[in-house]
Amino acid sequence: MSPAARFAVLRWSIVGVWTALLLGRVVITATAPEADLSWFSAVEVVAILLGLVLVVAAVVRARSTRRRREDEALALAVRRIDPTVWLVPAAPTPELRDTIAEVRPEVALGDRVTWAFGATEASLWELDDRKATRLLVIRWSRTVHVGLEDVTDARGHRGCALVVHYVRPDDTPAVASSFIRTAPGSRRMLGRGPRMERLVAELGRERIVA
Repeated sequence: MSPAARFAVLRWSIVGVWTALLLGRVVITATAPEADLSWFSAVEVVAILLGLVLVVAAVVRARSTRRRREDEALALAVRRIDPTVWLVPAAPTPELRDTIAEVRPEVALGDRVTWAFGATEASLWELDDRKATRLLVIRWSRTVHVGLEDVTDARGHRGCALVVHYVRPDDTPAVASSFIRTAPGSRRMLGRGPRMERLVAELGRERIVA
């Protein structure tokens, strides 16, 4: 059963329960006008609140599932081009947005991007209307440092960014930074801790040190 079908079943099930409770109240009121319906009112309130919670949870889950599938589709498209890259789900830092605005002014950069790290370069990808779009390519002759930096995003929120200091093939220094999402499809950012430290170590040791 598709997510849309499951959501439709949930929605109509909740509507059915609410309708049954409403009809029950009408029947009880018609057959026993003097009956105490305080308990029935409590059941109705619980049913309404529970239904609303379930609907909100289903909507949030559906959005998360859609984002994850979009990331998976992007990953599949990138791996078709280069199956050797290491994909890292990311979100743009202000520095990265400025870089994209400079090299690709026609692109409206979204909140979710993906880095494809290879041996001598990294490329930044985004899914644009079911099409994998390569936004940026950085090439290096060597990396100087891979580390973490506390960065403030466009909304004024503090976050921990992955920062790559590298030397281009023409021997000019450059920097690339980005926030790292906790997983494909996620909007939460990875902060300082064992997972981020492991990512830094793996990038520096295995992938991008030429």
